[in-house]
Amino acid sequence: MALRDQNITVGTSKSFITPAHVYWAALILISLTMGALALFVDPLYVIAGIICIVVGTIMVKYQFFGLVVYLAVFTLRIGEMYPALAALRLELLLGGSLSVMTLLANKYRYGSLMIPRSSLNTFFLFILVAMGMSLMLSACKDCTVDMTIEMVKLGIFFLMIILNVDTQKRLETFLWLFLILNFKLSFDIMWGYYHGAGIVKGDLTRASGGNSTMDNFNGIAITMNTLIPFTYYLFLHYKSAFKKIIMGGMLALFVWTMIITGSRGGLLGFCAILGLIWWQSKHKGVMAFGLLAFALIAWTVLGDASKERYMTIFSDDLDESSQGRIDSWIDGLQLFLTKPIFGVGAGAFAWARVENFGTYLNAHSLYIQVIAELGLVGITAYFCFIRDIFRVNWRTVKLIESRPNPNRFLAPFARATIITCGSMLVTGLFAHSAYRYTWYFMAAMTVVAEQIARRNEMEFMKEDEAAAAAEAEGTVAEEGSL
Repeated sequence: MALRDQNITVGTSKSFITPAHVYWAALILISLTMGALALFVDPLYVIAGIICIVVGTIMVKYQFFGLVVYLAVFTLRIGEMYPALAALRLELLLGGSLSVMTLLANKYRYGSLMIPRSSLNTFFLFILVAMGMSLMLSACKDCTVDMTIEMVKLGIFFLMIILNVDTQKRLETFLWLFLILNFKLSFDIMWGYYHGAGIVKGDLTRASGGNSTMDNFNGIAITMNTLIPFTYYLFLHYKSAFKKIIMGGMLALFVWTMIITGSRGGLLGFCAILGLIWWQSKHKGVMAFGLLAFALIAWTVLGDASKERYMTIFSDDLDESSQGRIDSWIDGLQLFLTKPIFGVGAGAFAWARVENFGTYLNAHSLYIQVIAELGLVGITAYFCFIRDIFRVNWRTVKLIESRPNPNRFLAPFARATIITCGSMLVTGLFAHSAYRYTWYFMAAMTVVAEQIARRNEMEFMKEDEAAAAAEAEGTVAEEGSL
């Protein structure tokens, strides 16, 4: 009886310190610390610190959440939006910590570092090697070092995407966020254009603004052309009226923002999008009629100044901008002949042109940029990389559409990626966009879609093998009974 009473006493005793006590004590201590810091430093830094602590804590357990946060910081350029936060280097801090946590989580999960197998990973590394090798004969070694560092940063982003986005749901979520963030930027550009923030050149007012991911007319137009195919194909893919309205609204905004930039290269890229959509359509007659009607309506609502600028695409008389591009291309080919193996250095085209021709101007062509800056080594790596973006996505389309598939989202995603990259190849005729983040962003999501499609195909193969084995056993049993 005494023992029983003793057990009751022990069971009902209360701990002096509980987890709740620790939680509240920590909360009070952090609050007092942050309040004291606010007396000596800018309160904005204190708020940013609190946000970083909260986000960092969640990121430790959920790396995909961290990737989503990084995407927002990368796309919106928080340091540019709020200059007071620029000193914190949020992009660098967040990217570095997230990459370390992602690699540690990957190793813990698989026992060793497991990176999805894809030719795109290999060719991306070859591009980095080509950029490093171009440093040997670079006309501006600091430029090449800086450009290579920027590409390494993109490589870290690339790695985080392919390691953290491992399901169709995550890929869809990631893409939606990318579209929404750019919708916000596009809306800001449009708002500024109609409220006096446009840049007037001659009789034409052109949309400007954005951030360093699209800091000029051509950059904005290229970004819009990157987004248009995804909103179009997702508009067709979704059955929900709510999702269709969202995608239709984003599609309209992206198209109009591209048009009001007055970018001739952007317009050609958009025409490439329309042509590729028609080419992939199963109802080419109806699609041709629809596209023609759209083109006529869009041309009708354009102002006279915009029409005049776009018509210069077909003019025999070259303006100063067009002539400057042609001169740059000619000089670029001559620079390639001076250093054909390793090139004049990644990011060093303008300086090499000053040394050789006394003119400081970039290549204004993706093709001339790669040829001159990276030489034959870079040409091989870069265009194998681009080729496989198309090859892998087309293979994904065929895998998903070849049989009933739970991952139907991958087919419109892959088609949109093909068209986006096709458009960038067209605009690349007039823009030195070889190191633009969009290429590597598209490639990383392509690797993700490729892995999901492969896993799905392996499951189908296992089901087919199981069905064949069951059928064979049934046949043997039937023969035995006879």
